[in-house]
Amino acid sequence: MDTDIGTDGGAPRLTREGYDGGGMAEWLAGSVHDAVKALAIAIELFAYSAIFFGFISLLIKGREAFDAARRAIHEIRFNLTLYLLDAVFIAPLLAIAVVFIRTAVTRYSLGIAGDATWSAIGRPLTFVAVVFVGDFVSYWRHRLEHTRWLWPAHAIHHSDTQMTWMTLSRFHPINRATTICVDVTCLAILGFPAWALVANELVRHYYGEFIHADLPWMYGPLRSVFVSPVMHRWHHARDVTGSGSNFATVFSVFDRAFGTYYVPGLCLVPLGVTDDVGPGVVRQLVHPFLAWLRALRGPARAGHAPVTSQEG
Repeated sequence: MDTDIGTDGGAPRLTREGYDGGGMAEWLAGSVHDAVKALAIAIELFAYSAIFFGFISLLIKGREAFDAARRAIHEIRFNLTLYLLDAVFIAPLLAIAVVFIRTAVTRYSLGIAGDATWSAIGRPLTFVAVVFVGDFVSYWRHRLEHTRWLWPAHAIHHSDTQMTWMTLSRFHPINRATTICVDVTCLAILGFPAWALVANELVRHYYGEFIHADLPWMYGPLRSVFVSPVMHRWHHARDVTGSGSNFATVFSVFDRAFGTYYVPGLCLVPLGVTDDVGPGVVRQLVHPFLAWLRALRGPARAGHAPVTSQEG
């Protein structure tokens, strides 16, 4: 008598004779199809951003845009590799995590508000609220990422020495997981509907690309409200006061309110980290685990102390 395991959804079926070859082949074909589809979507979205930021760079910098691109070519290749790996392997898992979090909040009645509350407020105000509250949550989560135990994973994002819009793709999978889990959990508990969570993610992603772009914009009077590319560039400064400041993504009001705003002018100092994160994708992916192992074995040694938040 056969024993079936996981026969739903085209998954391989285990029998006494072994895996059902047809089921296994169908499951593998479906997995490959999903991976190729995710990769195609990622490449299409990347192309749109590349065209947009390429046009902006040429408009602002002229021929200097080509020199800047040549200087950043190594970092761009690194970021592109992480971007594609994330699209195929990490993003699908994070999508499952989002569904799991929202389901858990609903099942165990953890929500403070519900869809009815936000429906009564209306979509425009709900959109503003989810982005504002999302940035508030992100501000404090980001500050935590600059503390001892979370910094080794976050340091990979900061290791880009030629910051461009593609730096937003330079995240360690663990950093990506903590970001999604913290942000989505907080917003789900507040009862924001699914469309609002998607809207918040889209705003944070594309505005995040914008503030990572190498643009000399400080926004004038609007700098009191919104994060500018120059403001965020100071956040990526290497070994200076600014690297412990400017944690918000959209609204600079949070950095101003909590004493972490730092924009003394255009950011012309070196970028990156003093940590030895190593070259290459594989070395940087294992860096957090090596750093945590060193920390567990004894006190942090000179040269490996993490960046902590500082007031600018």
